[in-house]
Amino acid sequence: MRVKTHGFSNLYVLLIYAPDRGTRILRRRVSRRELPEPRPGETVRAGRSKLRVTSVSRRVELRDDGTIENIIDVHTRRAGRRAPLPANVVQMPKGDASMVAQFIRYHVLVRLFDGDPDAWLAHLDARGSVVDGGDLRFVRWIRSRLRQDPAFIGSIRRMVDATPFWRAAEA
Repeated sequence: MRVKTHGFSNLYVLLIYAPDRGTRILRRRVSRRELPEPRPGETVRAGRSKLRVTSVSRRVELRDDGTIENIIDVHTRRAGRRAPLPANVVQMPKGDASMVAQFIRYHVLVRLFDGDPDAWLAHLDARGSVVDGGDLRFVRWIRSRLRQDPAFIGSIRRMVDATPFWRAAEA
């Protein structure tokens, strides 16, 4: 003989909300087993849409029938878009990450601007919108690196002096 007891049962619910709205549910998944919780930055799918997780929150609700719902709310944005930058942040331009470009930039820093990244930055600012994003990114990186380690310019000068690249171009 079996006796049915009326106890509490657990349900695990995953709610994926529409991008940038936060109220419309695109996907609802219910399970008796615990569901994996997506982390901010990961991508999830809801139908044909590929979405990026912006925030995740958990809550527990008790229904009238004694069921405990463990709800995971997943707020999203479209995966192809980046989050808008705050008003006080300037977006860094994309740089050229090739080793040859970095090598030439070291030479320009030492030979043309005498190791002064502020002078190079002023030159780039004077050129305005035709500025190369890679140069600007490099100069800002050098400035921050020199603030942390002022002796770094010495090692750059030694590397530039050891390579005959500039002297060959002058001849």
